[in-house]
Amino acid sequence: MTIQAVLFDLGNTLWHIPEPPPPEQIRRATVGRILGLLGSWGVEVEDRHRMIGRDIRLTIADVEKRAYETDQVSPDYVAIARNVANSKGLDIGDDRAEELWHTWNLGGDFFGRRLYDDTLETLETLRLRGYRLGCVTNRAFGGPAFVDEVQQLGLAPYFESLAVSCEVGYMKPHKFLFEHALDELGVTGAQTLHVGDSLVADVQGAQALGMTAVWRIPRKRFDEPSGIIPDYTINQLRELLALPLLAGE
Repeated sequence: MTIQAVLFDLGNTLWHIPEPPPPEQIRRATVGRILGLLGSWGVEVEDRHRMIGRDIRLTIADVEKRAYETDQVSPDYVAIARNVANSKGLDIGDDRAEELWHTWNLGGDFFGRRLYDDTLETLETLRLRGYRLGCVTNRAFGGPAFVDEVQQLGLAPYFESLAVSCEVGYMKPHKFLFEHALDELGVTGAQTLHVGDSLVADVQGAQALGMTAVWRIPRKRFDEPSGIIPDYTINQLRELLALPLLAGE
């Protein structure tokens, strides 16, 4: 069946962080933002409050790993922030927990996130060839903040669907996240090609729904199981344009 749509992962597929800030800089920024927030709430800051950011990070890493390896249900990140705050003696409700959660997020600009040099060129060429485009991404942040990031990077004009795990409620490789994008685009798996850097989340997840799966080899390899075979393998995004099934004819 002819390919009509192309879906993309985001991190390490369309964008990357070439030189992350050193851990100490990240720690100082996180602590400073959180203590500033607590001060705006009228909280008398104690030493234990300095560990809130660290404990949110460690809890997320643990919860995401367990979810990814089991049912792929997206974690409740606001609840994580609330629980960590409660463990430090702060009795906060949902509104303040959400404020804490967004304060903890330093954002892509802080980390130096950049599009790959060939990202916009590739997306523009695919669009001119008549393909419908969307993204399927595992992310802890969605909503207006995510849309703003996509717009700032110049990606918004290309995507007709934004399937974000924390909004849909499931993480890749769960079929529901992919199906969300397929439904929004009005295409079937057999009519769709998916591009991503994870053999499990992207390749195996897409192939389970009948999609053609392209593996963009990451610069830093993940610890992933063997035996997952992508339909195509690329090193640079522009290599997509040379694939016969995306000739657009």
